[in-house]
Amino acid sequence: MNKILLLFFLALLAFGGSQFLLRQNRQNLKDRTVTWLTLWNMPPKSLPKERKLWEETVKAFEKENPGIRVEGVEREYRAEEFITVMAGGKGPDVVKVWVGAVHTLANLGFLSPLDPHLATWDQFEYILDVLKKSTKFGGHYYGIPADSYFLFLLYRKDLFQKAGLDPSVPPRNWTELAATAERLTHREKGQYGLGLVPKTWYFQDFVWQAGGEMIREEGGRVRSAFAEPPAVKALQFWKDLRFKHKVLQPDVLMSESELLHLFALGKVAMIFGTEKQLPSLITRYRIDPASFGIAPLPSGPAGPAAHLGGDVYVINSSSSEEERAAAWKWIQFELSPLNQLNKWRRMNEEGIFIYPGAFSASAQVLDLPAFEMVKDALANARVEPHVEGWPRVKDLLDDDPLQNVLLDPSADPQQLLLANAKQADRTIFATSVGAKP
Repeated sequence: MNKILLLFFLALLAFGGSQFLLRQNRQNLKDRTVTWLTLWNMPPKSLPKERKLWEETVKAFEKENPGIRVEGVEREYRAEEFITVMAGGKGPDVVKVWVGAVHTLANLGFLSPLDPHLATWDQFEYILDVLKKSTKFGGHYYGIPADSYFLFLLYRKDLFQKAGLDPSVPPRNWTELAATAERLTHREKGQYGLGLVPKTWYFQDFVWQAGGEMIREEGGRVRSAFAEPPAVKALQFWKDLRFKHKVLQPDVLMSESELLHLFALGKVAMIFGTEKQLPSLITRYRIDPASFGIAPLPSGPAGPAAHLGGDVYVINSSSSEEERAAAWKWIQFELSPLNQLNKWRRMNEEGIFIYPGAFSASAQVLDLPAFEMVKDALANARVEPHVEGWPRVKDLLDDDPLQNVLLDPSADPQQLLLANAKQADRTIFATSVGAKP
């Protein structure tokens, strides 16, 4: 047995050595007269149209910057994997990461501050503050918004028509949402008016619509605010949707992907979603885009609100000075109004589905009717808290009050939120500090 293990170890060592030499040879073959820029987010070959447009962009960029060569990698940002790669010094020079990760990555020292570049970049002033806010940490900007998503109402136009509802007039407020969902619910057919997943990611928007907040920062300290009256009102509305109006899917603990599947099958008429779910509906479930509608989230007692998220470009702090300079040139080129307009044109020519937030970073400088939805969404956009301990608070809310209020008809929304707010303040926020501006 020991000989077998030894042989296996030697074979593994030999394989690792061969892989190292292969990478080393590839490095040695590079043209040393130019700066090589390593980019993640290169579309895979399984998406030929997207890959074609990406290669066109790279070709145009290299033509404009003859001293730079792009090395694309078919790899997307995934939190734990990315941190491991960065810690090992093998990270890309530039990559798009989820905006909520910027503070953590900057705090770990992985990101290069962009302030020197932004001082001379005229386009920065056109990016709205709500898009910039989450990229700032410790007084410095570490990311540039590349795209965005907004939580919105996604609904089946065909089911609206069958119920005698006008598909061009989706529900505009909570009252209309409940009434419309009732019209669309036919339990005997296994059809439900509204799909809802008990996650803080959705709940926070209802709290804002009710006029509340999820947290408060006072004197540099953080405390919970989700037990205040507006949040209680939002959770009571969720409970009413379940037990009073009886419009939610029977399994309220199903995942987002399972709920999307029911929506695709026409078993759920309305769900809350983001633009990035739309390509899956079209390609995976082969749904005609004309059969579903997109609308702003219905307004609550305090008005409209929907959370904003998305990806931002960041630059690796461990890259060389030349590589960081090249990375910034790529970001400038990619987000320039001329390139964004050309990208829009080419995506239309290739028949690639375009979700509204894909061009939000340029929406303020491009005067196209199709950008109006983005501008309207930005006007009421909010960002979820980016403070120490917030992920743990979300897990706390997901596991207790948000599930219980949809499972137990006798559950008290106020008591559930109050108990969890006290626990969050005592065990999570007690030593945390606010987000560094």
